[in-house]
Amino acid sequence: MATANNRMAGISSIRICIVSPSIYPLFNPMAHGLFQDAELQLYEMARFFGGDPRIEVNVLTGDYGQDDVEFSAGALVFRGEFDVRQNFMERLFHKKTPLQNLLAKIDADIYVMAGASGLARPVADFCRTNNRSFLFRIVEHRDCDGTFVYGDPEGESYRWALHQADVILCQTEEQKKLLQRTEHLAAVRVPNLVRLQPPSDALRTDVLWIGEAVEWRQPELFYRLALTIPHQNFTLLTRPDNPDYFERLVSKTRDVPNLGFENSVPYHEWPILMQRARLLVNTSRYEGFPFSFSLAFASSVPVASLNIDPDGMLEKKQLGICAHGSEVHLAQGVADIISYPRQWKRFSDNAYQFARNELNPETAVESYRKVFVHCVVKRRRKKAKRGQ
Repeated sequence: MATANNRMAGISSIRICIVSPSIYPLFNPMAHGLFQDAELQLYEMARFFGGDPRIEVNVLTGDYGQDDVEFSAGALVFRGEFDVRQNFMERLFHKKTPLQNLLAKIDADIYVMAGASGLARPVADFCRTNNRSFLFRIVEHRDCDGTFVYGDPEGESYRWALHQADVILCQTEEQKKLLQRTEHLAAVRVPNLVRLQPPSDALRTDVLWIGEAVEWRQPELFYRLALTIPHQNFTLLTRPDNPDYFERLVSKTRDVPNLGFENSVPYHEWPILMQRARLLVNTSRYEGFPFSFSLAFASSVPVASLNIDPDGMLEKKQLGICAHGSEVHLAQGVADIISYPRQWKRFSDNAYQFARNELNPETAVESYRKVFVHCVVKRRRKKAKRGQ
């Protein structure tokens, strides 16, 4: 089979546009704002392809007080407006929204989004109207199991957009099956893009938790875990979302002497913290393939998860442990991993080997290139048919 590099021989360049209102703080750590796994996945896509002369990367993001257009990480980053509401007269005279005008100005071949939202509809509609490709990436199970479609006011708009996508990407086989079952749509599995970290001599002392301060991530359970193992250092690396909830979390840290609290650490410093981590803990009720898992494996860090085990890989590949919802089993598993060096070494070696084999960035980049080429070729053929 020809590689994407060979297939690109007849295509001088491909222009992509990543549409993500909340991604800007990843390009500029001085800008304060909440980002989630969707933004992390798209940011790494921009970084990896920003240095590729055949892929021109554009990013459309929200207003953080930045310039109209900036150049960062190899990408042109545009400041945009995402209010897509129109009054009757605007609809009657087909007046374009600011979002549509900017999408047209960027003039990409492929527009990329990740994570369920109603914003997917106007972007997909723009692509359909202007014969551009719409590429969508599944992030969490709620994106593909019907939870968002049937449980959110924007669910129907999101569902319509999904069915317009030229290609849907996902992270796990389970997500592929869920999407096929709920929407009868096929997806291509492409892992998170993540950079493998070189072996480190840093002393690994911390049990680490990473995520936004939101209730479904259940950070309070990490506090309880720290109290259960008082001789071990625990570090909570979080970002504020709900101010009241965040303040309650901060106040509770005073009751846990072996718990460190890191607020809004810039993303580019996360790998440094991972190099010092002995174990990553996840207490979320639900997720897809958490980006923190990818970072952990790329840094030889095992994972102890309360509920999440994507495709059963933690247990099948011996990358750590899954407690299947039991706090007791989680505490016992964490205590065992940090107490028995041989067990930790086995999990650590397996984690890095998994990252090299399953999360290899070169393989993932090649998969993305194939998808990009497929999207461009498909749209060109469609345009040619219309011209006949």
